[in-house]
Amino acid sequence: MTQTQSIRPSLWWAALAIPFSLAGLGLAAFFMVTEIQRVGSSMAYADVPGEMDVDLKRNLSYTVFLEQTFRGNSAPSSLFALRSGVRCELHGLPDGDEIPMSAPSGHFTYNYRDRSGVSFLNFTVPRDGTYLLGCRDNRGKPGPPLRIAVGAGAAEAITTAVERALVSFFGGGLVALLIFVRVLMLRDQSKRAVRAQGLKPV
Repeated sequence: MTQTQSIRPSLWWAALAIPFSLAGLGLAAFFMVTEIQRVGSSMAYADVPGEMDVDLKRNLSYTVFLEQTFRGNSAPSSLFALRSGVRCELHGLPDGDEIPMSAPSGHFTYNYRDRSGVSFLNFTVPRDGTYLLGCRDNRGKPGPPLRIAVGAGAAEAITTAVERALVSFFGGGLVALLIFVRVLMLRDQSKRAVRAQGLKPV
């Protein structure tokens, strides 16, 4: 009867890959949630139609996001289509001078909890002060509730968070994969060594 010898290391060592994979996933979620919450708390919001006073500073690039809320079984509508039905104007106070706004060069979209949003307008202001931002809803028929969110550097901050999340996710996955592959390589070497001794690897 052929004698046997255990293969080393045990296949259970491959389970070490699981914590690294979970850590990468956890860090990715952490970066996304904390950054979105931070950005969200620093932005000003107003319903559409509606208006609000906002304190703005010169030399900063501001982005206006258009958001819709959906609950229950309601599905989000196309934000790109909704944008065509919303018109916004920005005026300086107290003189009422209109501040030009333009469509962003690229479009940033996001989904968080029960709302989704898309970058809508970009603008800068000539001086520090209070401004009146108003938006009207020109949709021909009722649709999902809309609101605008205004902040400086929001798109860049969320993009950075996404990049960090991806690095964390793929970094953890890469480490997990390397551990798994290394265990399989060591076991394969062990098998060949056992067979070279005329024994049966188990």
